[in-house]
Amino acid sequence: MENRSVREVEMLRPRLRPGLRFSLQETGGRRVCVIEDPVASRFHRAGLAEYRFFRELDGARTVASILARLARDGGGESFTEQEALQMIRWLKDNHLLAVESDRAAGDREHIEKAAQSAAAWLNPLIVKIPLARPDAFFARVEPSLRWALGGFGFILWLAVVLTGATQTAMDWPRFTKGFDGILARDNWVWLFLVWIALKSAHEFSHGLFCKHFGASVREIGAILVLFVPMGYVDATASIGLASKWRRIMVSFAGLYMEFFLAALAAIVWANTGPGLANTLAHDAVVTGTVVTLFFNANPLMRFDGYYILGDLFDLPNLSSRGRAWFQRSLAWLLAGGRELRPGPLRTGEEWVVALYGIASTVWQAVVLAGLLAGASVALHGGGALLAAVAAAAWVAIPVWRFFASLSGGRWPRVALRSALFLGGLALALFAPFHRSVSSPGVVELADTRTLRAECPGFVERVNVEDGQLVHKGQILLELRNDEASALLAKARLDAAQQELRARVAYTEGDISGFQAENAKAEALRKEAANHESFLATLTVRAPMDGRVTNRKLAQMQGSFVESGGEMLRIGRPEGNDVKIAVAQEDEPHLRAAAGRPLRVRIEGRGAVFNARLLRVEARATRELIDPALTALGGGPLAVRRAEEQRNEKPQTPEYELAEPRFGATARLETDKPLDIGELGRVKFRSPRAATLWGEMQSAFTRWMKRYTARES
Repeated sequence: MENRSVREVEMLRPRLRPGLRFSLQETGGRRVCVIEDPVASRFHRAGLAEYRFFRELDGARTVASILARLARDGGGESFTEQEALQMIRWLKDNHLLAVESDRAAGDREHIEKAAQSAAAWLNPLIVKIPLARPDAFFARVEPSLRWALGGFGFILWLAVVLTGATQTAMDWPRFTKGFDGILARDNWVWLFLVWIALKSAHEFSHGLFCKHFGASVREIGAILVLFVPMGYVDATASIGLASKWRRIMVSFAGLYMEFFLAALAAIVWANTGPGLANTLAHDAVVTGTVVTLFFNANPLMRFDGYYILGDLFDLPNLSSRGRAWFQRSLAWLLAGGRELRPGPLRTGEEWVVALYGIASTVWQAVVLAGLLAGASVALHGGGALLAAVAAAAWVAIPVWRFFASLSGGRWPRVALRSALFLGGLALALFAPFHRSVSSPGVVELADTRTLRAECPGFVERVNVEDGQLVHKGQILLELRNDEASALLAKARLDAAQQELRARVAYTEGDISGFQAENAKAEALRKEAANHESFLATLTVRAPMDGRVTNRKLAQMQGSFVESGGEMLRIGRPEGNDVKIAVAQEDEPHLRAAAGRPLRVRIEGRGAVFNARLLRVEARATRELIDPALTALGGGPLAVRRAEEQRNEKPQTPEYELAEPRFGATARLETDKPLDIGELGRVKFRSPRAATLWGEMQSAFTRWMKRYTARES
C-alpha cells in the first residue's frame, strides 16, 4: 500500500505556493534555509538538500524527474521515494503547496485570521489590538537615525550606560530608599506615564533595527495584560536575516533602548533633589532595568530573551520543540504505548529542549495562576468572571484538544491514569497535615525584665558589672539631666511664689482671692512633685533580686540614654528563658501549642533542649524584640530605618524590624548553664491541621496585604 502511494506521488506535479520567500542561514555550524510564509506570518527551517528539492517544484515536472535530476547533479545521491513523499506531506501540512485555488487560499487566510482574532478575544486578560502597518514609516525614519545604529551609536550608548550605573552605585542607599514609594498611590499616574513612554521606545527600537537590517515591519499594536497596556511590534521578518548577530540585535533592540533611557534617567536622578523630576527619573530607572529584565529578558516566555537565547546558542524553535516533547511525554504517561514514548535524550541539545519544555510549562502555569488570582482579587466579582472565562480559553480548550488528539482505544487507560493523577493532586492540595513551625530565639535569664530610661540623661555613674548579682532596691545606674533639674528648680520656685501670694491674700482677709491663689499653688506643688518623681528615675534601682546583663555596661559611662532607651536587663540568677520572634503566619500555631513541649536547638551546641511556652504577646510589632536577633546583632531578622516615625517621635529607635513579629517567651527545662545572648531556633509540630491549598491561599493573602499596604 505504501509503495502504491509512492508511485502515485512520483507522477504528481506539485507546485510551491507563489509569494514564499527563501533565505539561507548558518545554524549550529551548518547551513539551513528559512522559508517565510507572508500569508500566515510563519517561518519554517529546512536543510539545503531539502531546499534544492523544494525549489524544483514548479508544477511542470513530476517528482520522479526531479529526483532523477537531483541524483544526476549530486553524483548519484538523492532522496528516496519515501523521503520525497514525507517532504511533500510536510509542505502540504504547512500549506506551502499550491494545491488550492487562489480563492480557496484567500478563504483559508481569512479563516486563519478570524480564528486567531477569536482566540485572542476569548482571553479577556490578554487582548491583542493591531493598530497599523508601519513598514513605510520606519523606511522614512531609518535613514535619519542610521548614525545612531552603528559603531558611534554603540560608543555613545556604552558611555551613557556606564555613567548612569556609576552615579547610581555611588548613591545606592538613597536610590534604594526610593523603592518604598514607587508603588505609593500618589505615584501611580507618573509610573503609568513612564511605563507607556519606555515601552513605546522599546517597540520603536525593535522596528528601527529590523528595518535597518533590511527586514520588513509588518504590524504594530497594543497588548492589554490584565488591562495594563503594553506595545508590540511584529519584527518576525528578522528571522529571515542571514546573520544571527543581526537577528540577536533586533531581539535585543528593545532592551538596548530601555537601558539607554534608564541610564539617562539615572543621571537626572543623581543630579536633582526631591521633586517631580527626581521621582520620574527614579521610576524610569526601576522600570527600565528591573522590570524590563524580569519580563522582557525572561527566556521562559516568547519575549526578547527567548529569541536572543535561541539565536545565540543555535536552538531554533526551542519553545515549540520543548512544548512538543512535554506534550508527547505527558501523552505517554497518560495513555502509554511504545509509539508515544519519547526517544532517549542523547545529545546536549535534546536535554536542553526537554528541560526547557518542562521549565517553560511550569513558568507559564505560574504566570497563568498569578494573572487569574490577580484578576479575581483586584477586580472583585467582575474579575472572578473574567478569570473564569480566561481559564476556559487558556486551560479548558488546550486540555480538550490534547485529549482529543489521543486515540479512542486508549481512553480507558487515559481516564484511569488521569483520575489517579487528579486524585493525587487533590490529596496533595487538600489532605490535612500538621506543619513544622520554626522561629528564631535568643537565650536570656528567667523572668528577665528590661529596664528602660524614663527620664533621658547622661550616664554619670555605673555601679554594677555585667553578670553581677544584685538585690532589690540596689542602685544600678545614676544619670544626669541638667535641663530636667532646672525645670524642677523652676517648678519649686513657682510653687513657693504662689504660696506666698496665697498667704498675702489670707492675711488681707480676701477669702475668695485666697481660695483662688491657693488652688493655683496646689497645682504648682503637684507639677513640682511630678518633676521631682520624673527626675528621681535618673537613679536606676533594681526592681528585684537577680542578675544584671548588659555586655556594653562598662562603656555606658558618659553616654546619653534617650527616654525609652534600654539600659540593662535583670533576671533570676537560676534558669533560662528563650525570647522568640514569631512570624505573623506562625502566631496561631504557636498559641495553639500552649502547654505542649517545644524543642530548642542552640547554635554551636549539639544538644536539643526542651522548653515550655509561657506567653505570646497580644499584638505584632516592628520594635526590636531583642537586638541580638536582628541583622545588626548577627541574627536572622532583617531591619530597616525608622526615619519617618522618628520625624514624628524623636524618641523612636533608629531601626525597626522589616516585618512585624510577635514576641513570645519559653522556659528552658534544663539545668545546664547557658550563655546569655546565645542564638537558637525553636521548633515544634503545630497541633493545628493545615492543607497545602490553605497555606497557598494564606501566602497570597499576606502578599496582597503587603502590596496594598505599600500602595497606601
